[in-house]
Amino acid sequence: MAHTAQRAYIEPERLKAIQTALRQAGLDGWLLYDYHAINPIASRVLGLSQPLSRRYFVLIPVEGKPVAVAHSLERPPWSEWQGSIRVYFTWQELEKTLAEILNPGLQIAVEYSEMDRIPQLDRLPAGIHDLLDRAGVNLVESGELATRFAASWTSAELESHRKSSGILANVATRAFKRAAESVTAGEALSEWELKRAIIDMCSDAGLVETDAIVAVGPNAADGHYEPTPATASTMARDQVLLIDLWAREPGSVYADQTWMGFMGTELPEEVRDAWRAVHGAREAAVAYARETFAADGKDLRGCDVDAAARAVIEQAGYLERFNHRTGHSIDSEVHGLGPNIDGVETRDERILLPGIGFSIEPGVYFEGEFGIRSEINVHILPEGPEVTTPNPQDEIYLLLTDEWQSSSNL
Repeated sequence: MAHTAQRAYIEPERLKAIQTALRQAGLDGWLLYDYHAINPIASRVLGLSQPLSRRYFVLIPVEGKPVAVAHSLERPPWSEWQGSIRVYFTWQELEKTLAEILNPGLQIAVEYSEMDRIPQLDRLPAGIHDLLDRAGVNLVESGELATRFAASWTSAELESHRKSSGILANVATRAFKRAAESVTAGEALSEWELKRAIIDMCSDAGLVETDAIVAVGPNAADGHYEPTPATASTMARDQVLLIDLWAREPGSVYADQTWMGFMGTELPEEVRDAWRAVHGAREAAVAYARETFAADGKDLRGCDVDAAARAVIEQAGYLERFNHRTGHSIDSEVHGLGPNIDGVETRDERILLPGIGFSIEPGVYFEGEFGIRSEINVHILPEGPEVTTPNPQDEIYLLLTDEWQSSSNL
């Protein structure tokens, strides 16, 4: 994944890789467009950390040097640009320049998704689409390019993610222990207080951008529950406890996990059955990803991994209670720019390429009662998918048993 800086620049090897990808796809170029940071794909590829207040374009041709089209008031961000720069001031000059660098009939990749099927890829305003249509070029979705050059992790980022994953799993263990201790001692510990403790533990371990969902009992039935100091529930016996936490090392990629505990010594039948369905769906998604990658990685799509998980939930009779996608892309944003594991909210047909990361997190939710979710992270190595979450949960933790309270690891 490209790291941002103050000046637009593409490393020579990276530029060569982009042009190779264009050649392999039969494309004549990739046109990056941005205005006020509406296209984070462009800023990542170009290394621009600060949003620009005027429109800019960059054409990366399949052969030769890239061409930047920049406003006359915003020359400094292009002071290290290794390609040519076409400067404009008026809108007439901008349109004339675009017409000069874009020959009719060219196959040009842009951040566009037909019918907005993939919202995080659909960054091209309708008016810019009109301008490019007038130039006579054929617009092609830049999905695979965006995945490879805006969402893929470096080897250093993968190692950082693995470290963050271990920290998060340890923090979750400690948070469950704190919750169990409070219930056993008859002390009032709120969801909000436990969330703040999780954030502090992550910060002490060197992680940043930490956040967490701590949800007890009926609150766990809300997939995006947000405890507040005023509304948070307290830890209570015979209730599920859902902990969803995410963070990263500075400048790196996120880890994102969800763990489940139960404030008792024996699971109720309805909780056990829901867990088995969710756990089975999680494992089915991983198995499908591994088997499909081994057979032909070019066929591994996010929407199909979602379908593999959803089929297990449906067979268990809970499909109407699975009300979100199976997973999301992960990179320097917790919800990243790569393919999502989604065939329901959107139909993400992008290929899960080596170098990317994502979550797998099926869940079922019983309004007013409880919710169950299990979230792990996966990274696609050249040899196949790797589950990066350490010791993925196979059973709901019975937090008030002596066995669990005396354990040291999840």
